[in-house]
Amino acid sequence: HAAHFDYQNAIKAIDGFSGDVKQFPALYELRNSCVNAKEQLVQWNDIASIPNFSFQLLIENPTQAFADKTYGASYNRNFVTTDEFTAIIQGLYDNGYILVSLSDIEAGTIFLPADKKPLVITQTQVNYYTYMIDSDGDKLPDKDAAGFASKLILDANGNITCEMVDSTGQTVTGSFDLVPILDAFVETHPDFSYKGAKAVLALTGYDGLFGYRTNPQAQSFFGDDYYERACKDAAEIANRLRSTGYELACYTYGNVAYGAYSPEQIRADLTKWNMEVTPILGDVSTFVFAQNSDILETTDAYSGEKYEEIRNFGFTRYLGFCTTGTPWFTPMDNQFRQGRIMVTGANLANHQDWFSGFFDPIAILDPSRNTIPS
Repeated sequence: HAAHFDYQNAIKAIDGFSGDVKQFPALYELRNSCVNAKEQLVQWNDIASIPNFSFQLLIENPTQAFADKTYGASYNRNFVTTDEFTAIIQGLYDNGYILVSLSDIEAGTIFLPADKKPLVITQTQVNYYTYMIDSDGDKLPDKDAAGFASKLILDANGNITCEMVDSTGQTVTGSFDLVPILDAFVETHPDFSYKGAKAVLALTGYDGLFGYRTNPQAQSFFGDDYYERACKDAAEIANRLRSTGYELACYTYGNVAYGAYSPEQIRADLTKWNMEVTPILGDVSTFVFAQNSDILETTDAYSGEKYEEIRNFGFTRYLGFCTTGTPWFTPMDNQFRQGRIMVTGANLANHQDWFSGFFDPIAILDPSRNTIPS
């Protein structure tokens, strides 16, 4: 707790020790240091200034991804690599930023050392879509796909890592996407995480979850035994993520633009989410708009039938997008909206000013990019 500036719970844990803590000098000294450190924390009240940096899946093999005949240009423009992400979080840490949760933003209870500034990280579409990992149409990962991880798995110690098929056709495990990279960084730099916060992970449902094909089409294709196992494995991943500081979110069921949807279409999309995804992930309160398509109908608050449809499914936090690098935040009655700053190859290359003071975008651009994305 203390390493994550959660001094209140550190003190509570020490006070729960059976026996007289004064009889244990080291423990007594630790309690006093936590009390003193807690008194030095400063409440962060400027919620609107908290940036939310948003990523898609990370590219592990950029040479392979950028050469993809169908999607290479899109990967170059819209995605970042694992090396770039690693450099980004190092830059954020070096510049005094610390990860906070949406829950703490919502509660208004962020107390930080004077030299720390809060930050949210979001990753969208943590689904490992079939089209990104399957090049021959058998719905399984193969060596000729685009160089992404194929799923999240639990290692022998119960920690989350990634699985992928590498360019030689071997199935390998390692830190091939955001979650294991961020986990390792926070383990080494616990002061990069306030109260253990990690990131918001937003998912669709139409092609499964975390790389497990939990959708009806996969059940028909692979059979009931495969489907039941996939649902069980995906639920285990979700539980582990929540227990290690991640918050889960809905990115629509079908990766669709709600701005162009009718209220009835929104209801149908979220009904599929409730039927297929909620039994696996459990309830989520965060909704992230897909396709850069918000439903905002007034300048300062949500209203109208589309908003009512989404709210009726239990969402209270709405993550939109920033058209520039300027964060924004709109409080509502027991709810809030926050903008996400898109961290993409194109934005790193062409909007360096968005990231000034956070990290150096040009210095971290992967040399495997054969063209500067536009």
